[in-house]
Amino acid sequence: MRKRICEISLFLTLLLISGCAAVPPPGTAHLQSGYQAYQQGQYLNAENIARAYIAADTTGKNLAEAYYLAAIAEEHQDELALAAQDYQAAIHHSQRPDLQGKSYKALGDLSYVQARFNRAVTNYKNSLTIDPSATPDPRMLYRLGIALQNTGHWNDSRQYLDQLIAGFPNSQLAKSALQRLTMNHFTLQFGAWNNPAAAWRQVAGLKARGMAATVVSHNIAGRTLFLVQAGVYLTYPAAMAARSAAAAQAPQVIVVP
Repeated sequence: MRKRICEISLFLTLLLISGCAAVPPPGTAHLQSGYQAYQQGQYLNAENIARAYIAADTTGKNLAEAYYLAAIAEEHQDELALAAQDYQAAIHHSQRPDLQGKSYKALGDLSYVQARFNRAVTNYKNSLTIDPSATPDPRMLYRLGIALQNTGHWNDSRQYLDQLIAGFPNSQLAKSALQRLTMNHFTLQFGAWNNPAAAWRQVAGLKARGMAATVVSHNIAGRTLFLVQAGVYLTYPAAMAARSAAAAQAPQVIVVP
């Protein structure tokens, strides 16, 4: 982090001492060079260009775009806290629903991958609300549906999973959404077997260690599996807490919807 601050400071200093002609007038062309750097994978360069614009024109009409450019460049450098701040700044300074919608979606993605599902739900819904004319991103619809399920809002998730299935019927995400529509809780899964006798032997072994479980048959693409499962949990955090408790006795245990 200190190295990045020094590099940015040096960049701005060089611009100042090299004369006014070295600083492009703030505007679309200046930011376009930043986007070109971003597209070429020069993320720090793109961030520096965005920072130079922000420093040169704190009230310019392209200020929100500059903050957005800084944010996407920072995200690619795993500076997630800085990226979140700049997405928020882009939203604050923008009058454009499309840019606000993209920024809210990006904030939702950051929250989702950090397992902050309530925050992800809020940001994704803001993205959909602020720019209703835009075609919803299928991954955002899927993640919004899953985030709602993870927080225990199984019925509310159906609206967005149904929208994904209707709008993108041939996508892999739609197929996954269709499976999630039939689910209403999480459970612990200790094993999956082709043979029911093997599944029941695992149940007996778990019972000997003080853990109750049962066998549930499940058909996947015409193939029947016998799943050893236990527990009903409405939220993902509750299921993960139960998994942590069970892992000492059964380290292979996973959480499934």
